[in-house]
Amino acid sequence: METGNKVNKIEQAGVHVHKASHVNAPIIEEYPVTLECEMKSWDDETGILVGKIVAMQADEKVLTDGHIDLDKLQPIIFDISTSTYRTIGPVVGQAFHDGLALKK
Repeated sequence: METGNKVNKIEQAGVHVHKASHVNAPIIEEYPVTLECEMKSWDDETGILVGKIVAMQADEKVLTDGHIDLDKLQPIIFDISTSTYRTIGPVVGQAFHDGLALKK
């Protein structure tokens, strides 16, 4: 609830950082997954930012068979329509598979 211009949020949060390997940004060491991204474009009118992931680091504790497991990670998302933070729920179907039953 403070601006970074007035408060050192990293220090206040008590986390530890080091410089990212591929981009000019900090890596927060306590985060189980970090994506290093480059900005490709920004549209002032729509506020849409397009980026490219150039590197990823993930703690072994959130991986299953070498892939990020959302059940283990339990990521939080921001729901702008209700101004709330939510968790991502369980799997409800298989992409590119479940719809095959409807195909004529």
